[in-house]
Amino acid sequence: MLKNLKRLLFVIYFCCFYSAFSQTGFELGILAGPVQVRSDFGLRGDGTTNSGNIGYGVGLMLDINPMDWGGGERLIENYIVDHFKLRFDVSYNKTQLKHYGQYVDSDSNSENTIKLKNQRGESKNINTGAFLEYYPLSNRKFYYHLMDFSPYAIFGFQYIYAQPGANTTNSRDLYSEWLPGSVNTGTFNALSIDTGVGIRYKVSDYSDFLIEAKVQFYTSDWVDGLNHQLSYNKNNDSLIWINIGYVYYIN
Repeated sequence: MLKNLKRLLFVIYFCCFYSAFSQTGFELGILAGPVQVRSDFGLRGDGTTNSGNIGYGVGLMLDINPMDWGGGERLIENYIVDHFKLRFDVSYNKTQLKHYGQYVDSDSNSENTIKLKNQRGESKNINTGAFLEYYPLSNRKFYYHLMDFSPYAIFGFQYIYAQPGANTTNSRDLYSEWLPGSVNTGTFNALSIDTGVGIRYKVSDYSDFLIEAKVQFYTSDWVDGLNHQLSYNKNNDSLIWINIGYVYYIN
């Protein structure tokens, strides 16, 4: 009797899982594009800093599309499954860093100016996380080619494995006003809060192109390996990633 009950429960469980799986859309995508690191290298808000500390990022994403879960009489439920997706992704970014701005652009040959000009850093990160995507237009209409473009907003969290680098950690080679220990190239773990916007373009029945701009706010100021700990250093590191991608609908 107990064995038969176990078999029955297994069959019910399998049927429920298969039914949910068959009604769920899975979308696999690849992403690539430039990243801009905003950190303690250079001056915050300086144009040459923002345009100079540019690297690259690549990633894989998996979207779970629940648009076929709806169809009932509950308007809120139908709206949610037709306008939201759940994304999981993993990505890697790398950026070579140097100082820009007035303290290195001057003709001064002071010891501190030369130290800043010679200092180099590196930001390398492996990221993985989960995101909620909101599409103001109908996912069903986009899927069935009733419109070619579909904008969206994204919000989520990521786990970061950071691997910063530097050409020197010797305090004698660094800016004199920085405290000892301002450079640290040890690997560590951190988190980030991510938000951004994007737009998809329907290429075929089972594929889209996308372009996306996403900002990553780290919970650490050591992602670039530099934290000079002065009073005006009030912000953690952050990153802007502008990527293009290709998405294929698995089912």
